[in-house]
Order: sequence, then structure tokens, then C-alpha cells
Amino acid sequence: MKNYYEEIGKRIKIAREDRGLTQEQLGEKLGFTKTAINLYEKGKRRISIDDLKRISNVLGKPLSFFLGESLSPMETISSLIQKPLADFLPIKQIPLLGTISPGAPPYTDADILGYVSIDRELDADFAFKVRDDSMSGAGIMPGDIAICKKVDAVEPGQIVVALINGDEVTVRYIVSDDGLWKLRATNPHYEDVPFSPGVKKIHGIVVLIQKKPPTLAEGVYAGQTDDWVQVREVAAKYGISPEKAKLLLESFGRLMESEEEQADDNKEKE
Repeated sequence: MKNYYEEIGKRIKIAREDRGLTQEQLGEKLGFTKTAINLYEKGKRRISIDDLKRISNVLGKPLSFFLGESLSPMETISSLIQKPLADFLPIKQIPLLGTISPGAPPYTDADILGYVSIDRELDADFAFKVRDDSMSGAGIMPGDIAICKKVDAVEPGQIVVALINGDEVTVRYIVSDDGLWKLRATNPHYEDVPFSPGVKKIHGIVVLIQKKPPTLAEGVYAGQTDDWVQVREVAAKYGISPEKAKLLLESFGRLMESEEEQADDNKEKE
């Protein structure tokens, strides 16, 4: 079988010598070693189409000069492209995790459910399938996919993927109240979880949510959740913390009950 890489290597050498460059000088312009250039020219190292394009630009020759008329388009594709098709598309794949094993750096094969495709430009390392409704107030529901980035440090207000209660993985806000760090849900049925480095491990921050299409029941629930999201936004606008908002609502509720009881008493007296 004809070694097309030898043919390409010969043409790289011709183009290099036409430019008056040594192997070492060409390597410096490309960020390659002299040995790498030598192996390319001898056809002993397979060259990717991307690297061949870079050599073409540096040596001032069209790509067709290196490929030559003897190579058909199909032969070029089958012999030169050493990368998956996804590498040439505007997407990339990241692992989708269903769980995260405690102490795993950062996850194991057993944690991986599959892979999801995201925009190549998106800075993300893994995805996590949301398993509970703790963040329903932020519109994040079970079955949604959280696209995440691994980080060394987090900031208050970010949504994180964290390990709690030993082996439970969840998506929560990270907040700081008077210097005390907590993991906070937006569903009032979930309490804050105190956060201590080394005890509650942060695996990454959420940079994007891929939504699961809702069922009819979920759609109704989501509409009700939107109302509470608006309430939370109004409270935040006036600097009212969730704790204070809860106290205000409880006080208002007791006031309403008192007024209703007073109205009932008045009716009985009449």
C-alpha cells in the first residue's frame, strides 16, 4: 500500500528548502521540535490535517501542493484525518454524571451515564443530571441537565454541584451569611446546609441548564413556581433575606388569621 505520508513529507521538505529554512527553524515557527519535522518529512509520523494546514501557511504553499493530485478526496479523508468527526464540528462532548463517588478525583466510570454535546466555546467540564426539586424555585427541576465547570474556588451567589451528607450530590446556591458559608435551596422544604471545606465538597459551578421538556403536571407546577420566583426577586430588590421574608410572611399570615377570626366573632354577635 502506498505511503501517502512519505509523499506529503517529501513535499514538506521541498517547500521548506524553497523557503531556505532548516528543519529546526521550521520547527521553531510551528512550535515543533526538529525531530518532529524530520519524522514528518520522512513519512514516519502521521500528520493531522490541522498541522498540515499550519505548515502550509508558514511555508506559503497551498494545501493542494502537499496533498498532490495523486490523492483523491476520499483517500485524503481516510488517511489524513486522525480525529473524530466531532473535533471538526462546533460542538464538544462532556461526561454526563448521575452520581459522583465520594473521594473520586473527580469521578469514576460508574458515575457516568453517557455524554452530552455542548457548544465548543462553552467553558465546561462535565454535566450532572438533577435528581431532586431543591432548586425548583430557580426553575431547575428533576431530570434537567446542569452543565458544569470544575473550579478551585467559588463565590457567593453561584450555583454549585456539591456533595452533602456523605454521598448525596445536589445542586444548590452557595451563600455567605455573616461569614458563615451555606448551601441554599430555593425550595422552602429544604433547609440550608452549613458548608465547611473538606466536609462538604464542591465539584463545580453550574454554567448552563439544559431543560427537560415538562409533563402537563410539571408545567402547572412550574407556573406556580414562577410566582414564588417573582416574590424572591422582589425581596432581593429591597435587600430582604429569605429568612426575613419568611418571618414577614408568617407575621402577615398570623395577621390575616386574626382578622378572619375577628370577622367571625363579629358575625356571631350579630
